[in-house]
Amino acid sequence: MNGVLQELRERVSRIPPVDAGHDFHHTLRVAGLAEKILREECLREDGREAPQDEIDAVVASALLHDCVPVAKNSPLRKESARLCAEKAEEWLVELHWRPEERIPEIVGAILDHSYSSGRIPRTRVGRCLQDADRLEALGALGLFRTIATGVSMGALLFDPEDPWAERRELDDRKFTIDHFYTKLLSLPSTFRTESARQEAVSRARFLELFSAQLRHELGS
Repeated sequence: MNGVLQELRERVSRIPPVDAGHDFHHTLRVAGLAEKILREECLREDGREAPQDEIDAVVASALLHDCVPVAKNSPLRKESARLCAEKAEEWLVELHWRPEERIPEIVGAILDHSYSSGRIPRTRVGRCLQDADRLEALGALGLFRTIATGVSMGALLFDPEDPWAERRELDDRKFTIDHFYTKLLSLPSTFRTESARQEAVSRARFLELFSAQLRHELGS
């Protein structure tokens, strides 16, 4: 890890998390996933190892993708990617990131990664970051993070009178299980890279099995 990445990692480690699902360990896992996906995509697309400056760029984008903490129920939620992108650019310029030509790519990846923005990443670094962050929303880790986020917003685990929204509108701010159906189970179709898409399908299947088990236990 180069010196600037080390400094970014240190700065990000000091940022208070908005909830247990968006802590520093989440950031580190996204960084590891983003690098793994990038290496696989370079081999698949170019038939060669990923260049070091592109690896550094995708790791930097992952370290900084949540560098301005915004709660999921905050009025600023739809602005969070923009706020993080602006802070990332400020830090990268301040720390003299090299090659500086990669700075717009890193900033753009952060701006594009957010699910709520609906943006399509414009670069390979952006595609890898977006897929890495979305993988974290699925599988066993995704289940932990969904519950942690719901708790932080004061949501119930489910509507005790209508758990599966058969007589009401889905509302994942009130009922945590609704988030499976408003977002999580549809995520695999949004993935941009082949290796991450396959993993996303596997992780989404875990959530489907969990949902089926919950339905069984509730006796509905």
